[in-house]
Amino acid sequence: MPQYVVADTTTFSHLTTASKDSKAYQQMLGDRRLAVSFQTPAELRSAGFGPSRQQRVDELLAVTLVLPHSQSTDIWYARVAEKRKELRKLQKPGDGASDADVWIISSALEYRLPLISHDRHQVHLGRAVALRVLTNLDCLRDDNPTL
Repeated sequence: MPQYVVADTTTFSHLTTASKDSKAYQQMLGDRRLAVSFQTPAELRSAGFGPSRQQRVDELLAVTLVLPHSQSTDIWYARVAEKRKELRKLQKPGDGASDADVWIISSALEYRLPLISHDRHQVHLGRAVALRVLTNLDCLRDDNPTL
């Protein structure tokens, strides 16, 4: 059975470009397969990319596992949102994570998959709930766990 890694929306987008971030995320993926949370395809299709970029996004989505939404996802969402609320009270990193970030983290937790993220709030929140989160963000890259 192939191993999967969940990509957040920004990381997935980077994978459709020729950039240093794209190369770094390709290396992090290694031979693992790509997965995304249930709402990521909608975010990518409404991002306003030009036709050729949108075609690359669609082609990559066609070979990507889309993790379905379930009642379990909702339970994980409540747990992650509670941690975000706690971080906000303490004014700790991760407190600025969006609802979309919480859904992505929840999907990764539900399926027990690591996350690759290019969003510092999401990285901090994910790590705060003991999720393995990798990133190419300069300020957080050195703390990447091993997969």
